[in-house]
Amino acid sequence: MTVTDYQSALAYIHSRPRLHKEANLNRIGALLDALGCPQEGQQFIHVTGTNGKGSVVKMVTCLLEATGLNVGRFTSPFITRFNERIAINQTPIPDAQLVAEVQKIEQQVSRLQAADPEFAVTEFETITAVMFDYFKQQAVDIAVIEVGIGGLYDSTNVLTPQIAVITSVGLDHQNLLGPTLGAIATHKAGIIKGHHPVVIGRLPSEAQAVITETAKRLASPLAINGVDFEARLTKTLPTWGQQLIFSNQANRLQQLQIPLMGDYQIQNAAVALQTYLTYLAQQHLPVDILTIKRGLKQATWPGRFEKINDEPLIILDGAHNPEGIAELVKTIRHQFKGRDIRLLFGALGDKNLAQMLPPLKKVASTLLLTTVPDNPRAATPEQYAQVDSEIAIEPDWPVALTRILADISTDDVLVITGSLYLISAIRSYFKGETIDD
Repeated sequence: MTVTDYQSALAYIHSRPRLHKEANLNRIGALLDALGCPQEGQQFIHVTGTNGKGSVVKMVTCLLEATGLNVGRFTSPFITRFNERIAINQTPIPDAQLVAEVQKIEQQVSRLQAADPEFAVTEFETITAVMFDYFKQQAVDIAVIEVGIGGLYDSTNVLTPQIAVITSVGLDHQNLLGPTLGAIATHKAGIIKGHHPVVIGRLPSEAQAVITETAKRLASPLAINGVDFEARLTKTLPTWGQQLIFSNQANRLQQLQIPLMGDYQIQNAAVALQTYLTYLAQQHLPVDILTIKRGLKQATWPGRFEKINDEPLIILDGAHNPEGIAELVKTIRHQFKGRDIRLLFGALGDKNLAQMLPPLKKVASTLLLTTVPDNPRAATPEQYAQVDSEIAIEPDWPVALTRILADISTDDVLVITGSLYLISAIRSYFKGETIDD
């Protein structure tokens, strides 16, 4: 056995292949069967989407916890420590528990490989199996599960959810999910299960048509943001947050507050609240406005329009695809009208830089590009220059950050955005934390 402690457990997980040439659920199914099918007999809420799924997962878990439930949460990627990806009541899986779970996985994978030398699971399949077994062992009341990529062939899609949630559909991961919104929506619609409710955000018409048809075919009740429910901003809070009003056919909830900024977070809150209220109705539980307010106030989420400094105002936001950038630019224009905006941006090379750089350049008084650290997929200076050779580039992000801070006044706003890998590194720098490898 190679897994003996926390570091060797992480090393084992990261040694698994990132992708497999065959897109199916056979490998994760075989591994979970060997573990005794821990995904069975549990309650889940399953969340996918191009953007917003992490924030929605956090809001829903906070609402469920405020109700008094023991709630599991599965998200990716992590910001500081790997354990953040698997949590119960916001407490990450302890190191010792992670080691024990990975040892169990290693043993079962070895046994399966003895019977079939070609058998291999991916890194995400391994993490997914750890999550399912840990939540089963800890007997959570319900777990809120974020899809890795897509939905249809995502390794989390072996569960049957109480509610399936699709936050948004945009052009991202096209090499895996297809070139069109319809193709991507088909993958995301794969998490819908027959006769189980579906909650969706405001989607492009092409994507919404696919989701609507799938839900109808599977006789799954569908709630659409802007049609069956909605949330509206009532004011921006001076304490870094927003107040909103939510309504659906049965409820009108006023003076709700979230400690998150960004116009898009109002829409994420709408989806989260509809999901939570649907679950309460399923379980015949009462709607309590004080519980809802208490839950939403706990819904902080690092790296999502997060303030890390006041003077100058420094914000971290993991907008890493065209749709995310569009929402970020919209929020900047809304919140900081008339102020100088300094932008530091770093992305992965497989993202659509041609759609992301022009809107950033338009909204910024200063735009500086940098390289995502320690990632072979990071966009190179050459890739940036192919899109716009006039934008300044400093590959070393600490040097880039020093350059931009040297020319900033206390009234300016610095927004650091792009890949969450970059956000993680810079956030840890400001917080004085050490990131897991």
